[in-house]
Amino acid sequence: MSTSTPPDPMPPATSSPNRLPLLLACIVLIAAFQYPLLINWVSSRGDNATAGEITSAVGQRGKALAALAGFSRYKQRSQNTIHEKRSKFNKLPWAQKKLTNYPHKLSLALQTVEENSLLAKDIVTFGLEAYNISAYELRAYMKMNRTAGDHSSVVQALKHYVRDWAAGGAHERDAVFPQILKAMEDRGGRVLVPGAGLGRLAYELAAQGAEVTANEFSVYVSMAYQYMMSLNGSNPRAEAGMYKFHPNVNWWSHQRDTAGLLKGVEVPDILPDEKVLKRMKMVDGDFVTMFLPQESEAFDTVVTLFFIDTARNIVAYLETIHKLLKPGGWWINLGPLLYGTNPSIELGLDEVLEVTKKLGFELLPIGEEWGTETFPDDERWAGKVRGTLAGYSWDPDNLSRNAYQAQGWIAKKL
Repeated sequence: MSTSTPPDPMPPATSSPNRLPLLLACIVLIAAFQYPLLINWVSSRGDNATAGEITSAVGQRGKALAALAGFSRYKQRSQNTIHEKRSKFNKLPWAQKKLTNYPHKLSLALQTVEENSLLAKDIVTFGLEAYNISAYELRAYMKMNRTAGDHSSVVQALKHYVRDWAAGGAHERDAVFPQILKAMEDRGGRVLVPGAGLGRLAYELAAQGAEVTANEFSVYVSMAYQYMMSLNGSNPRAEAGMYKFHPNVNWWSHQRDTAGLLKGVEVPDILPDEKVLKRMKMVDGDFVTMFLPQESEAFDTVVTLFFIDTARNIVAYLETIHKLLKPGGWWINLGPLLYGTNPSIELGLDEVLEVTKKLGFELLPIGEEWGTETFPDDERWAGKVRGTLAGYSWDPDNLSRNAYQAQGWIAKKL
């Protein structure tokens, strides 16, 4: 008579506290494989590193690596676009091809991409050091993530050098900077500029004596901003006009002529003053989550230029502005209501102003330098909301005009 062997007893279930070190070890192992230098940060934290901190660090480093990969691939991707244009042209009938000098235009465009890539390359060199990332780590990341780096984000970040730091962008700045700077002339104090771009407005506010915190969500733009601020008097390489940037070579539509497509703009028009930079700092990340609760009622002024319509939830933006301001603090706004991708709510201007009032703001009278009155017959807003025609990333030599009736107001927190 056979006897069956009893099965081995089941091992005791691992308790949650015992699984946590294993989970942390797995996260660290994955992070170290993708981002080798991150292991140094984890080691320095020792047993104090939480799963949340490690996950956040991996996420931020991943964003920086993606931006670095994008700037690194700017030249290749831009040239590939031009090669595709050449390939399409070559498929045309000979009788059509001989009517134009298109191949020469394509060759010249390749040369301008080469010049633009010098700025992109220097941003990468700076970014590696600023974010404590080795060239080896970036190469490994790019090898594992062959499509990483959003090209359109790179192009937009580079074009911001023209808008903020070139004489060729003065027509855009002159439409929206003077009224804000005049309103801030004697205020000083702590100022927050969310959606700061490459920081020219924040810089000009700091030059007037304010202590300015710039905030930017895009790592691409933030990296370009930080490189721009490094081009100051302490940098022996820095000089005004050190780059010749061609802003139109990545956008061929609406070009009046080939000269306009290929034209170069000297960047930067000025070098940031070291004394002014001491009154400035940049905070990367989401405006709604980065400052609260630690900076509640910490700012004397919040300045939003071409910003509030970038929100998924504009009401959350308005609530955040109110919470960040000290009692009696000012919110200065100027910009359109061009809502982006998949917003949760799309308010009209009157609704934005109603929400502003309900949150505890009082609109102040503003002068004609802010433009024409938007609600001249509405006693609630008459003399307090004005609109001015303001362009955004447009070239006077192009055949198109990307402009808005930007709405301006100054609201006081009660």
